[in-house]
Amino acid sequence: MSLSRLIGIMRFLFTLLLSLLCIYAIAQQAISSYTTPSSGNAEMRGIWVASIANIDWPRETRYDVESLKQDIDEIVRHIKSLKLNTIFLQVRPASDAIYRSSIEPLTSYMWEHESDTIRFESFDALQYWIETAHRNGLELHAWMNPFRAMPSEEFRYAKRHVINQHPELLISYGGKKILDPGLPEARKYVLSVVSDVLRRYDVDGIHFDDYFYPYPVAGESFDDAASFSKYNPDNLSLSDWRRSNVTAFISDVSKVVHSLKPWVQFGVSPFGVWRNIRDDENGSQSRAGITNYDVLFADVKLWAEQGLVDYLVPQVYWESGYEFADFDVLTKWWSEQASAKTLMFVGHAVFKINTQGPKHWKNDKEMQMQIAKVRDDANLNGSVFFSYRQFLRDLNGLQDDMQNIIYTSFARTPFKSFGSEKWNIGSPIIREQKGVLSWSLEFPVDTTNVRFYCVYRYPKGETPDMLGPEHIYAVTSDSHIQLSVATRRSDRRKYVFRVSAISKMRSESALSKRIVVKM
Repeated sequence: MSLSRLIGIMRFLFTLLLSLLCIYAIAQQAISSYTTPSSGNAEMRGIWVASIANIDWPRETRYDVESLKQDIDEIVRHIKSLKLNTIFLQVRPASDAIYRSSIEPLTSYMWEHESDTIRFESFDALQYWIETAHRNGLELHAWMNPFRAMPSEEFRYAKRHVINQHPELLISYGGKKILDPGLPEARKYVLSVVSDVLRRYDVDGIHFDDYFYPYPVAGESFDDAASFSKYNPDNLSLSDWRRSNVTAFISDVSKVVHSLKPWVQFGVSPFGVWRNIRDDENGSQSRAGITNYDVLFADVKLWAEQGLVDYLVPQVYWESGYEFADFDVLTKWWSEQASAKTLMFVGHAVFKINTQGPKHWKNDKEMQMQIAKVRDDANLNGSVFFSYRQFLRDLNGLQDDMQNIIYTSFARTPFKSFGSEKWNIGSPIIREQKGVLSWSLEFPVDTTNVRFYCVYRYPKGETPDMLGPEHIYAVTSDSHIQLSVATRRSDRRKYVFRVSAISKMRSESALSKRIVVKM
């Protein structure tokens, strides 16, 4: 090789290296510049915990109760360490339950043989999840797949599963069985499950995923001709009729949720594209092969406009710059659908980080940049990550960045508080003794409506105009916390602490008086 050619190659490599370093520096600067959300004092920081196929929990079916509890404790501790604030727990993966139910059987993802269910007669997993999440200052939303009955031909189901109890409500499609959304009886059945959970469990939300009418299977058609013929009095087209069925179902669920427990939030995590602009001038600049409106028959835009859901978490599972479905383009479109009626979060594909093949993202810091972009949009109120299991592997530094750069303090959830709530409990009375900060409410007070206590901290000598997320030291349902006191006295500083109570409807009480602690 000639000297001149070698010099040329070295110059090219040097220029390339400089370019990559510049890109990395710009990315890091952008990440660090968005350390607080543009939406102010609250931000959604959610994570999906999936039970189907033992994705996240339980990890396997051969479990005893103590092992299940230990795993729940560890998962919640890990989620809290990331400074997230909401768990979307899949409590109903396939017309079955992780909880005690008189309507549906215990999910087979918790047992190998149906006789194994005796292990859980004295243990209610959902109740334990709720108590553990709340104790750690996390909301828990009951995630349900509304119409899935049999996800695969290998699926094990108990004798009292809907497949055996109500086969007339099901349609077989692509090796699966699905509750027919066109049957009023099927929708009422799912509604009864939702009502049962609401009445018996202190959940913070009811959450549906993106499965309404099924994703298409090549060479097969979804045979709902019988219900279409019987329940179509307005002579709608098949597509319009299917959309009307799903919208009616969403409307009914919304009414049940808000009539039974007004503080519970109802939300849906739809597929990331409503419609392409080539099919609708109101659609997004995308070329997705699947859309909510045309394929899954979910008119999510309409639900947001009519306030049928309290929040949406579109699954924008693509990278910035992807030609068919650009993350930046789609999040801007979803941002424009947000309103006072419907909050908007963004669902992120953590499972695509650091993988091989077509799912691999070119930018190692793609996820950090996505979070930053969401936080910079005033109409978007935070992020939700799929799924917990991914945080047990290498994610190109995401966990370290979340803990040290992105989420530097805890945050309250951004859900709508109810201005009409009459809730005046005064301010908590705060005290500290031997490194334990505790508080109580003035009596007589009904504490059953208290969901969390929010503990604020700032250095003595500072007088912030208002206490924001950067001042939140802890969120908990307990009436005390253990403070982290520096080992060496010379390292200790004086801090001011104040505490407020947060109601189930997410209203905040007056702040406690100040207390100074050296720690």
